[in-house]
Amino acid sequence: MKLALALMGLLVCCVADADTESAAKNLSDCVTQYADSQIKTTKSAGTISDEAFDKCSAELSEYHDSIGPDKAQWSGLSAQQQEAISKIRDQTTSKVRESLSSQIVSFITESRKNS
Repeated sequence: MKLALALMGLLVCCVADADTESAAKNLSDCVTQYADSQIKTTKSAGTISDEAFDKCSAELSEYHDSIGPDKAQWSGLSAQQQEAISKIRDQTTSKVRESLSSQIVSFITESRKNS
């Protein structure tokens, strides 16, 4: 539960609109549920984190696409604007994934120590 709250806090602080907030919640819920389900396995925390993002690839993609303009606005942008926004989306999603992964690893490690 603490992991879910921490992940949501991280994602929500990085977002501004309702679609992005919803996508962030979906991503956080997905990776948290997967991590929770794998704590008692013998898999490494890093492996569990990687698997969580593999399992939640649709949610990660949804989060990526929710950053910036929506599809209707996208078509009105120039190629240069689209390229710049794509770069921002990629960088932001990468940073969020790195941070979430780090938090998942810490959560799993601590949970295993305490059990």
